[in-house]
Formats: sequence, C-alpha cells, structure tokens
Amino acid sequence: MDYSKLKPLHGIIVLKLESQTVSTGGIHFVEEKRLDYAEVVAVGPGEWNRDEKTKKAVFKEVGVKVGDTVVIGPGSGVMLETEIDGEKETLTYLSEMDIVAVIRK
Repeated sequence: MDYSKLKPLHGIIVLKLESQTVSTGGIHFVEEKRLDYAEVVAVGPGEWNRDEKTKKAVFKEVGVKVGDTVVIGPGSGVMLETEIDGEKETLTYLSEMDIVAVIRK
C-alpha cells in the first residue's frame, strides 16, 4: 500500500500493527495487558497549543516519524479499514499521547 498518499491531520499518527488477531467475521481482538508494537506509516504535521507561561500559541510537531517502531497499550487508538488505490488494510489511528515508547533503529 502506498502510505505516502495518506495525510493525517493535526497530531494524528497512523500505525500498522505488527500482529493482529482477527476473527473470520473481521472482528479485531485485543489482548488485555499486552503491549502492541507497530510501525508508523503516516504522521500529521502537529498541532497548536497554548503556552501557559507566555499565553502565546506554540506549534508542537509530532515526536515520531514514518518508519519508527512504537509501543502502544492495549486498546489504544481506533482501528479502521483504509482503502488507498483499491488496496484495503486495517490501520490504527491515534494521538501521540497514546504512544508508550518509540524504538528507533
């Protein structure tokens, strides 16, 4: 799938989970108390926040980049079937706050 065509908004991050348990009916199962590893396939530009000290708007870029491997907690994000150029794949959409750790190569 050509992930370069996927452009998330704000601070949204799109992940491809390394392993998923899916029923024959298409239901995705999440094991409780298990961390998932995923590859970052698309990243939004970031978002504006208000600096409490200066009261000014500050732009915060997302702290992960495409190709990073991340660790997320069970049930983090929203899993959606995504179609790009006729190819369908289930991807996970979440905010940066849902990422537990980044594993850089």
